[in-house]
Amino acid sequence: MSSLPPAQGPDESPSDEQWEAFLRDAMEGGGAGAPKEASARDRLAAARVRRPRRSRRPRSGTARSATAWLAAAAPWTAVAAVVVFGAFQMGLIPVPRSSPPAPAAGPASGPTEAVSLPGGGTSDGDQCGTKGYHHFPLPAGATDVEPPSPASPASGPQLSLSHYGYATDPDGEGGIVIGLRFATPGTKKPLRVSRTLGGEGAAVEIEGPDGLVAGAHGLPVSWPSAARASASGTSGASVDVSDGGGGEIVVPAEALCPGHDGDSVARSLVPPADSTGTVTGPPPYRLVVSLRDPAVGTLRTTLGLPAGGGLLSAVNLVPAARS
Repeated sequence: MSSLPPAQGPDESPSDEQWEAFLRDAMEGGGAGAPKEASARDRLAAARVRRPRRSRRPRSGTARSATAWLAAAAPWTAVAAVVVFGAFQMGLIPVPRSSPPAPAAGPASGPTEAVSLPGGGTSDGDQCGTKGYHHFPLPAGATDVEPPSPASPASGPQLSLSHYGYATDPDGEGGIVIGLRFATPGTKKPLRVSRTLGGEGAAVEIEGPDGLVAGAHGLPVSWPSAARASASGTSGASVDVSDGGGGEIVVPAEALCPGHDGDSVARSLVPPADSTGTVTGPPPYRLVVSLRDPAVGTLRTTLGLPAGGGLLSAVNLVPAARS
């Protein structure tokens, strides 16, 4: 039996001592076969077992890069947070809220056609932009700026505007409120007009530089002095407007021409004035109120004046201060 020492591993070649022993045994005639060299498969398997496994940790360079990026981005992230918070506080970022919808606002103006008005009357929308239009045909000079001279003889019943401006009611509906004031200079006879002004109501025209901006006719009149009303047979109630009595009419938003609102129109009815309150010129818009009632013509006839169809009118124009 050979004293050949075994190879140290499947992938190692025989040593010199092993070859000498092999040759000695072969010469003596009874040696074992030559030592076999490990196959390539065995060497690969042995090398795989001896090779240490590599860790799957990330490279130190990659870890350092991520850390450096986070450190550099931190200040900018803080700045972005401050900007977003400031925009939120200033209301620049919309936030959806579940609030009930606001009630629909009333019409800012009416159409360019004659329509029935809430509360009574008819608009003059079909006359929008017309210059010099009046529902009641006015006599010459009815809208003159200059008032009658105090020295002139009494002209019978007169109508003036006590006030005008924009107002809203408790329901939020707005309109131009106009106050009427009657006078009967030169006589002590009463002036009793019907509540419906002869069944025709009052007419209002507001004209700007480009023509009519609001108008209506058949407007009802409210009479604050109800205690002064007296029965007048089958014709209904009448109102004594002698000695400064009067009433009010309202021009609703539907009587405004498209593109106009009541508040702006009412502001344009006020004439400009200086620091002392002295009127310095005509107002931008001209307001004319007219009505006719049989009682007006009757009183005029009694005073020896032409009946004039019982027509009365008033205008917001006042004379400017003379220099």
